[in-house]
Amino acid sequence: MKQDVAVSRAEDFYDILGVKRGASQSEIKKAYYQLAKKYHPDANKEAGAKDRFIKIQEAYDTLSDESKRKSYDQFGTADPTGGMGGGPGAGFSGFGNMEDILSQMFGGGMGGMGGMGGRGRGGGFMSVGEDIDASVTISFMEAVNGARKSVTITPVVKCEPCGGQGARKGARRQTCKTCRGTGQAMFQMGGFHVQQPCPECSGEGSTISAKDRCSSCQGRGRVRERKSVQVDIPPGCDNGMRVKLQGMGDVPLEGEGPSGDLYVRVRVMPSKVFRRKGSDIYYDVELPFTTAILGGSVQVPTVDGDVEVKISPGVQPGDELRLRAKGVRKLQSSLRGDQYLNLKVRLPKSLTAEQQRLIEQFAALASGAPPPSKAAEAPGEAAGEAAGEGSSEKSGGFFSRIKRDFEKFKHDK
Repeated sequence: MKQDVAVSRAEDFYDILGVKRGASQSEIKKAYYQLAKKYHPDANKEAGAKDRFIKIQEAYDTLSDESKRKSYDQFGTADPTGGMGGGPGAGFSGFGNMEDILSQMFGGGMGGMGGMGGRGRGGGFMSVGEDIDASVTISFMEAVNGARKSVTITPVVKCEPCGGQGARKGARRQTCKTCRGTGQAMFQMGGFHVQQPCPECSGEGSTISAKDRCSSCQGRGRVRERKSVQVDIPPGCDNGMRVKLQGMGDVPLEGEGPSGDLYVRVRVMPSKVFRRKGSDIYYDVELPFTTAILGGSVQVPTVDGDVEVKISPGVQPGDELRLRAKGVRKLQSSLRGDQYLNLKVRLPKSLTAEQQRLIEQFAALASGAPPPSKAAEAPGEAAGEAAGEGSSEKSGGFFSRIKRDFEKFKHDK
């Protein structure tokens, strides 16, 4: 028995209700109602259902109270002194709230397309409309800079001719004879008297005869309307992200209450120039091999336009340069990512005779062997070079000669 108590203490309240630690009160409440419906002793006679329900009730009693929840998150218990309040079920107040639990689970207009709710036109019914989805396709640059796009949706709206009442002009709704206008009916479950929406008037408290129904909505008070809405795509939006438009979803099918939301999923077309990873952009730069050796500058595209980039002498294929703050703007921030340049060296496929000679000279100089043209030099030139006391050093040395040869190579090319 003591072992069971220890296990109960160790079991996390969030795990018991099956919600995340950052869950909202509505998510906690919804999870509790679903579990209470399943494990309440009057509805579930299986062994262990009662103990499970006690844990569910204890978890809900703690997490539904913000002060208790704060203490639980900090200390692992709703008791700020650190005690467990008398073991499992210490905060449990019994099974007396089953009517409330069941009335909210079974009542509330959970039929058809509507959201959660309670009583209808005759009893101050409050409900929430359903969320709807749409999608839009944008270009790579529209995702970078942001854009305004139009999407077509068909939400459920109130019927305009009857104002959402379902009755034709001049007709009146009649008080429901079954519930006498309350919108609620009673039924028994496990010895409890539980209220649910009246099956005759669907919880609205009033009915309308067939001859008095609105011809536009057939007495439903709701129709689907096709319309276009403008969606503002924020700068930095990435493929697969969703943009929320609050209150642009379906109106409640019954009663009064806020409309649901519209969620627009964004599809971003890939760029033919850039690659994107998060807020960073990648671009391949092809360099002539002479620029890779000698250095220079190249024009490269960015999302803001072309820029000139300096290339240092001796860069290697696969080297990466970074252009700070030339990437995509980060969502809900003024900061931007970077652009990375991947260097690729382009080699010539064919050479002229002069270019071939210069390359061979370079190869000889690089290997330390005498260049092929050395033997063809005039004796006077050779003597002058010998008498010049290291004239090659005076003229800049080995690497300077290489640079001069490649400068000539670039000029000939």
